Amino acid sequence: MMDCKAALESAGGDIEKAIDILRKKGLSQAAKRAGREAKEGFILVRQEGGKAALVEINCETDFVARTDDFKGLGLLALQEVFARGENGLSAEKVTQRVADLSGKIGEKIMARRAKVVETKDGTLFTYLHSNQKLGVIVELSVPNASVKNDPGFQELGKNIAMQVAASNPVCVQRADVPAQVLEREKAIFREGTQGKPENIIEKIVQGKLGKFYQVSCLLDQPFIKDDKISIQELLNQTSKRLGGSSIQIRQFVRFQLGETLPP
Repeated sequence: MMDCKAALESAGGDIEKAIDILRKKGLSQAAKRAGREAKEGFILVRQEGGKAALVEINCETDFVARTDDFKGLGLLALQEVFARGENGLSAEKVTQRVADLSGKIGEKIMARRAKVVETKDGTLFTYLHSNQKLGVIVELSVPNASVKNDPGFQELGKNIAMQVAASNPVCVQRADVPAQVLEREKAIFREGTQGKPENIIEKIVQGKLGKFYQVSCLLDQPFIKDDKISIQELLNQTSKRLGGSSIQIRQFVRFQLGETLPP
C-alpha cells in the first residue's frame, strides 16, 4: 500500500504513470534478486499428437511454488513455448509476468528452460512425476504404423518414459557417448593397473566400461520393472510380440527441478 501511495505521488496522481513506476520498480527489485538461488518450483509437460513440451519454472521457496499466481506463470510459459517454441520463454508476456510476480512476492522468479520435441512419423510419450519435480519426453519409432495404437506398444512407451525418469541415462546408446568422455573414463579405469600385462589391463578396462554403459546408456540399463533384462532386450521382446516390427528409441529429454545444467 505504501508503495502504491508513493508511486501515485511521484506520478502526480496519474494512475497509468503510477502503474509504470511500480512495474519499473518490480524490474529493479527482480534484478537485485538475480544472484539469489531459486531451486524450488515445478516442471510442466504438455503433449498434443506429435508435439510435446517441457518447461521448468523456479522460485526460492516451496510455499511460493504452491501459490495460484506462480502456477499461472507456469501455465502461461508452457502455452507460449508450445505456440512459439523454446523462445517462448523470452516472450514479453512471460518476462513481464516474471518481473511482476517477483516484485509482488519478493522472491527470485525464473522461467528457467524449455524443450519442444516434434515428430512426423514417431510416437511421443511423456511422464510427469506426481510432485511435478521431474518430467520426461521420449520418442519411439516403429516401421509398421498399425502397431502404434497397440496396447503393448503404448505400455512400452510409458515404461521407457518411467525408465528415463528413474534411471537418468546420459544417452540412448553407446555410440552416442562423446569420444572425449569415453577416453576420460578409460584413463580413469587404467589408474591402478600399472605393472599388469596389457591384455589384462584391457580386460579390466572393458569390464568397467560395461558397467559404465549400464549406468549411462538407456539401452544398456537394467529395466526398472525387471532387472534381469536390459532396455534393449525389452525392445526386442516387445517387437517380437508385435509381429517383428523393429522398435527403436530415437531420443529422450529429462528435466529435473533445480539440477545443474551443462555449461
